[in-house]
Amino acid sequence: MGGLLLTGLLVLADQYIAAIAVVLFSLFMAYWTSPLRAGPHTPLANALERRADDMAIVLWAPGNPLSARLQTAIRSPREDVIWVNVYQDPAAQQFLAGHGGDEAIPLVIVGDEVTPAASVVQLLDMQAAGAQRAAGTEQPED
Repeated sequence: MGGLLLTGLLVLADQYIAAIAVVLFSLFMAYWTSPLRAGPHTPLANALERRADDMAIVLWAPGNPLSARLQTAIRSPREDVIWVNVYQDPAAQQFLAGHGGDEAIPLVIVGDEVTPAASVVQLLDMQAAGAQRAAGTEQPED
């Protein structure tokens, strides 16, 4: 909305090139934060069938800044990460509601571990610990 207001002001000031740049950026951001934006998605039921210590399941949402950071850092396609778009899957919305709701996005599941609002570091740490469990070489905690 602010982008459109700024575009209008730039047009009134005869700054057409800047107005075009602002409107294009505003349209891109509207798309990027839209719940309709496509992205990696596997239905939650399919993802949970593959649930294991060496597999990360990420419940994400378009427009969520933490989800965007995770997707930028953990590039797809990867065999060890499954992405579930909560806006495209009612079962994922119910699962998310049981773990803190929208504040828990992105919700990361590795084996039996579930971490709400996970950062990139937390996801990588969970994957490393899960890989150790899967290999049977879990380190004792201090």
